[in-house]
Amino acid sequence: MQNKSEDNVSTGIKLNNMNVEEMKIPDIFSSYDDDIHHGKFFISLYKEVYDTYSVYKNINIELFLKNLKEKFDIGEENYLIKEQYAKSKKIDQIDYTQGSYLIKIKEKFLLFVANYKITFYYAKGVDFENIKGLVEIAKQSRKEKKHKRKFYMISRNNHSEYGFDFRRFNIRKQENDIQTNYNDDFVEVDNTIRNFLNTNKSNGLVLLHGKYGTGKTSYIRSLMNTVNKRFIFLPLDMMNSISNPNFLPFISQYKNSILVLEDCETLIKSRDGGQVDNALVNLLNLGDGLLSDALAIKLVCTFNANLKQIDQAILRKGRLIARYEFKELKLEKAKALASKLGIDSNIEKPLTLAEIYNSEKKDFSNLSGEKKIGF
Repeated sequence: MQNKSEDNVSTGIKLNNMNVEEMKIPDIFSSYDDDIHHGKFFISLYKEVYDTYSVYKNINIELFLKNLKEKFDIGEENYLIKEQYAKSKKIDQIDYTQGSYLIKIKEKFLLFVANYKITFYYAKGVDFENIKGLVEIAKQSRKEKKHKRKFYMISRNNHSEYGFDFRRFNIRKQENDIQTNYNDDFVEVDNTIRNFLNTNKSNGLVLLHGKYGTGKTSYIRSLMNTVNKRFIFLPLDMMNSISNPNFLPFISQYKNSILVLEDCETLIKSRDGGQVDNALVNLLNLGDGLLSDALAIKLVCTFNANLKQIDQAILRKGRLIARYEFKELKLEKAKALASKLGIDSNIEKPLTLAEIYNSEKKDFSNLSGEKKIGF
């Protein structure tokens, strides 16, 4: 038998009906972050291994905890771990959608609760009927899906079923008069895009491209405020996650949504020599493939690269619903917008929206020290 060190505690336990003389109690923290590993915590508490049973279901945590307290007489002493967050705007209130809890239901029976799943950790002798009763409480505490006209960002979550989760954000309301802020040829394109996004059980891809400051992001913000759908934003540093085998099962839970990918030229660039890019293949399947028929997920992609650099499969007829290149506002349009905004400037050339709206702000791009003409 090994000598016991001060750092490693040993104990006799029963493992799978076999007597084991000695077992090291594990460090209760996860091996990949500073979170407590609930299974290791169970072993540390009870000196025996455990079984688990997980239910992946979006639940209203606040309602679930209330129902749990009423039916199982759960008090503060039963909460072994609480991980809670304040609401972003009401910091004196708990945001239950972000929190998680490890609760002792009874001896050798623990319950982990988060908004995306509940997991039971229990000893061999615990009656499974106890689990059934708690699952029924979870069913009665289902979260109502109120995703429409809201903006969500995909984030990584190692504790979720697929490794991804949602974070909800509020979008600033912004008036965006298409007639005033964009060139005349965009009006028809805007109508096409809005009709497409508002249609249920449809799929396809919208490409918006052009130089910085021409209004692509402002237009998407306008869509989010006016189109009655769920918008899902995939951050730039996560675009390769589309090739992750778990990404499609994750996104398939949110049918009839609009997936937004900004500055995605790296993702949709042309494949040299027919090289297979799994992220691009999955994106194409979402836009127009067997999977798209089932999910009806619509894609809105923006980029700033030359159109010739984009993979031709993206531009295929039938897959591409609309494409528009944003350019500087034409001279007469630029003058009219500046006048409407009350900007007293002598405009002599087409300008981007950014140049017009920020005309009275200090220009830090003029490194030569020479006076800038116009905006």
